[in-house]
Amino acid sequence: MKFTLPACALLFLISPLSAQMIQVIPAVSTAAPAGLGLSTGTALAKPGPSKPAAYDTGSVPLSGIVLMPTAYRGRGRNAIGLGLDFNAAYYIGRLYGKNSYDWTVEKKNYLDRVGVWLLSADSKMQVQTEGAWRPAMSAGVQGILKFRDSPQPSLNTPTASVKVDSKNTDSYANAYVALTKRLHPKFLVNVGYSDGDMPKVIYSLSEFLSKEAINRANANSDTSAKIQIPTGMVFGGFMWLPKKDSPIGLEIMVPQGAPQSPKLINLHLGTLLKLNFELSYLTFKGGWDLMGMFQFRYNYLPK
Repeated sequence: MKFTLPACALLFLISPLSAQMIQVIPAVSTAAPAGLGLSTGTALAKPGPSKPAAYDTGSVPLSGIVLMPTAYRGRGRNAIGLGLDFNAAYYIGRLYGKNSYDWTVEKKNYLDRVGVWLLSADSKMQVQTEGAWRPAMSAGVQGILKFRDSPQPSLNTPTASVKVDSKNTDSYANAYVALTKRLHPKFLVNVGYSDGDMPKVIYSLSEFLSKEAINRANANSDTSAKIQIPTGMVFGGFMWLPKKDSPIGLEIMVPQGAPQSPKLINLHLGTLLKLNFELSYLTFKGGWDLMGMFQFRYNYLPK
């Protein structure tokens, strides 16, 4: 004998049992274990890049020392961007010089005319600002026009006087990378590397670095033989600002692997003397010269 229950009665018996089963099922916790830090609100912020250093600027450009540039733009603006300078340097003449060549008549030279003008345009892009530890960095190019208002002095030898073959005008170009760092608000150091014609400028400042003199120094009977001048050059220097608008600077230019190993040191005293008068020391294998010069730098961009 079979008994059947209506569907509504069966639902009435199952409902209390289902409610009890639902109550005993434990709730699954969605909280993360301690220490995982899944919440974005409590995550530690990553340290960002250091802020550019800020210094007071004066009215004189800090974008170059004498002939070679620094990584700064204009009057020392520490920001990424373009810079453009115009520079004029005039090497008046040799104040005093000395050589040890056995083929020269005069071992000491003084008050000789050099008469070399160097008109240059320097365009750079500052690609890195200066921070607490990092230096400012710039890359740029220089274009230089050189001309003479006096012929190159001849070489006085025991047998005859040798005329130096030197052009009255010439143009040069070079590219460079420069790094500059302030060790103190009033003292900065500069270092860089250039590739191009800048070493040729150094060879034009003394008759003892002409091809005729170098061939004689190397015991070459053909004094007109061509001399290969390398393009790479290391430069560096420093600038001291005892007063905001009166910097004193020194730069050294060292061509790499060059004949006679010349080195040019320019001492910037112009704003201190109020005459823009500078001193240059040129040393090479077998001699040295102390020269006087005038130098003017004009910053066009940024204002």
